[in-house]
Amino acid sequence: MIDKNGRLFGKVSIIDILIVAAVLVLGIGFLYRQTSERLAAIMDADQEFYIVLETNRLRAINLEAIEVGDTMFRFHGRDPMGTVVDIQLYPATDVMRRRDGTAIIAEMEGRYRVVLTLASRGSITDTGYFVNGIDHIAPGMEVVLVSNMVHLPSVRAYYVGRERP
Repeated sequence: MIDKNGRLFGKVSIIDILIVAAVLVLGIGFLYRQTSERLAAIMDADQEFYIVLETNRLRAINLEAIEVGDTMFRFHGRDPMGTVVDIQLYPATDVMRRRDGTAIIAEMEGRYRVVLTLASRGSITDTGYFVNGIDHIAPGMEVVLVSNMVHLPSVRAYYVGRERP
């Protein structure tokens, strides 16, 4: 394996291998030190914050299935997104086009715009809010929420913060 010149298989010097291994170890150590503080902040998932979400065109029958105290989940996850602490109802509206081409904002009968406030636990870092430490949430994001009683397919976050609005 090692020839008389100290080369492995006659091609690579053992010293070359040791130098490459040392550089790799130093590089991995540097990356670990750079990311360990951020990972520690993300893993500290015990900070409370609030998420305000809005959905439009919700039917009255779905409203009956949402109550303060319910736990809401993201559709793709098993960890809770938060607990409902406030529910506000408004008439749902939509843009309607008239025959003459003008548009008006009209109320939709039997439908509601719902604003949910969730108390959530997670981590807060300089890069944002993470529900349960790993699930990023920010204003403008759309999520699919579910509870034991209701499925909300299109919910948009418009506030995420430490203060309850």
